[in-house]
Amino acid sequence: MGRFALTSLFETVRVNSFRKGLLGGSRVWLAVFIARFVLRWLAKVTKRTEMPVKYSERLALGESLVIRHVEPD
Repeated sequence: MGRFALTSLFETVRVNSFRKGLLGGSRVWLAVFIARFVLRWLAKVTKRTEMPVKYSERLALGESLVIRHVEPD
């Protein structure tokens, strides 16, 4: 199965789940629509990307770095 065929399949499922499930009232297609929506939301919420470096400096031999969190007043 090529990339185009897979994309076409996902697009067909997306359109059918919306049209037949949300608009048409089919419970099976509605479940597919909800599952698809939840999975996309979870993928967006749990996206693991590296945070940008805010500060970078080399430490000399014997130096240390202390990171603290101070409670706001």
